[in-house]
Amino acid sequence: MAAERKFDIILFDLEGTLVDFQWRLNDAVKEILQVLVNAGIDPAIYGQAPSYAGLYNTTRDITDVWKMADSKCLFDRLAVIYERYDWDALSRWAPYPDTGEILARLSDCGYRMGVVSNCGAHASETVLKKFGIAGHFEIILSRNDVEYLKPRPESLKLALKKLCAPADRTLFVGDSLNDILAADRVSVASCFLSGGESLVTGEYADIATFQISSLSMLSDILIQ
Repeated sequence: MAAERKFDIILFDLEGTLVDFQWRLNDAVKEILQVLVNAGIDPAIYGQAPSYAGLYNTTRDITDVWKMADSKCLFDRLAVIYERYDWDALSRWAPYPDTGEILARLSDCGYRMGVVSNCGAHASETVLKKFGIAGHFEIILSRNDVEYLKPRPESLKLALKKLCAPADRTLFVGDSLNDILAADRVSVASCFLSGGESLVTGEYADIATFQISSLSMLSDILIQ
């Protein structure tokens, strides 16, 4: 008798999870910080080694008390930079060798799936269509859908709401500590895929519910 399925919904991060990691993190952080300094924000607020997501989220908090027009103007300038680095990464992104196969197997098993990414909508949708895997996903959520990026939990909360999915029947697969922290904050089980963003940042997610080194290993967790 087959074991009872633990999950019904599988959510995936995009870059570093479904496709390889190509974002030029250090270059982006330097460029973003300069824009923030030019806007009159003290860079010390962001700490010694800010991340691209940390810069974005902290700036949201800082500008919450600004005039709406001033905040929008700054985030419009930041959006141009984030989009440019998205498209730069898109020019080099490639799916992992087992991406298509595991998604097809999960679809055949009846799992509902979605993408929850810190990348922008245009780049996310373009790369999924480019490699013929967009059809596996009921929802594709991006940076453009939320105010805050992972590790803040807004995007995962939105995914659960859109899919009418209970948190305890959902698994989130990601390649960064930010992904795993976001899942933890909405009580969603997490699966950490090593070899993506963690190779660049050196940040590993030992707190994840599951640990895998390739997407094909999801079959051991999800396919009985």
